[in-house]
Amino acid sequence: MSTLRHLEQYLAAYGPERNLFLAAFMVFFFVVFDGILMYLAPIVMQRGGISEGTMGLILGLSSVAGMLFDVILGRLLESSTYRTMFLVMLLVAATYPFFLFGATTVTTYLVAMAVWGLYYNLYNMGTIDFVGRTATPDRYTSSFGVLKVFDGLGYLIAPFIASLFLVAASTNTQMTGWLLTLLVPAFVFYFMFSTATMPLRHDGVSRHGNVYGILAEWHLWTKVGRILFPVLLLTLTINLVDSAVWTIGPLFSESLATPGGFGGGAFMIAYTLPPLLVGWIVGRFVVRFGKKKTALVALLVGSLLLTLIGIVKLPLLLIGIIFGTSFCFALAWPTMNAAYADDIAATPAYNKDIEVVEDWFTNVGDTLGPIAGGYAAQYVGNAHAFTIMGIFGAVASLVLLWYTPQTLAGEIIG
Repeated sequence: MSTLRHLEQYLAAYGPERNLFLAAFMVFFFVVFDGILMYLAPIVMQRGGISEGTMGLILGLSSVAGMLFDVILGRLLESSTYRTMFLVMLLVAATYPFFLFGATTVTTYLVAMAVWGLYYNLYNMGTIDFVGRTATPDRYTSSFGVLKVFDGLGYLIAPFIASLFLVAASTNTQMTGWLLTLLVPAFVFYFMFSTATMPLRHDGVSRHGNVYGILAEWHLWTKVGRILFPVLLLTLTINLVDSAVWTIGPLFSESLATPGGFGGGAFMIAYTLPPLLVGWIVGRFVVRFGKKKTALVALLVGSLLLTLIGIVKLPLLLIGIIFGTSFCFALAWPTMNAAYADDIAATPAYNKDIEVVEDWFTNVGDTLGPIAGGYAAQYVGNAHAFTIMGIFGAVASLVLLWYTPQTLAGEIIG
């Protein structure tokens, strides 16, 4: 009932800004599509004879491709808005199932991961651009929280649907058809909000134009990175741990399935549930505790909970632990994104540079996470791999709590 009351409050508050919710519905259908493929990718690779370590390496290299795309996208999309980013994202995503299910070698899996890295980059950059352009600064955290609720709902449903697909789909062609059907409403909602007239809070025009070369761009990104380093390191850490969970989680989740008991996907469903609940209330935590304390303490507690998975054996308790871990991470995500939106609002001339640098660190985390998680699972087992990832997250959050200034957002002085 509490969640329903929050929904009613937000619907009333954002009634004049209905495009936020239209964008959120696009996000929902997109992440259902993406979440199913995230769940299926490790299983498809393992069934194809790929070891856990190699699988993690392949999944991680999708984000290496993403980092390379950052350099290109930073220039190609310099004067573009979320409208262009989301459209290209959906078009590229529609090609991904063909690459994944058609792959037969390590090389072809790497090509599929590059496609995945490209469209997820666009999702990440487009979301920040959307909120930074269309929301007022006092609603940044709440706007990201709303989007995260729909994002979380999509990822909550995705593992369950993916498990059904594994049972019901007789061919890869059939599975591809079902997946593409999920993108149709995403396109519909995209056109509903992207074609509407929306007041932009800043024009997004970069101050340096196209006369700068790659070296000059790199110098500027380095400058931005130094100023925003604490929140960028937080971005890297939480993405590393999260991507490791998504790498080994589906395999671990399926191993917990028992006849007449837990079904396949229950563990990952528990991991994807909290954003649906937390997104409505995260703004209250930020008002009371501030961005730094909310994000870093949440990451610390979530990481400590994750370490318990290598110790606990009871399936029900394991599901409760991963739920708690995700609850904490769900507090950290929108808070972290709001810090970036603060900087974009303060320095609109640097908006693309901030988005590119943020996305670069996201990709570093998404590169290292599957690799670390995959090799840890290969040598110590899936359960203890979670423990290793939890220890890393806890140490990183303690370091950040010690050294980070009171605010996560920095001011870029041109």
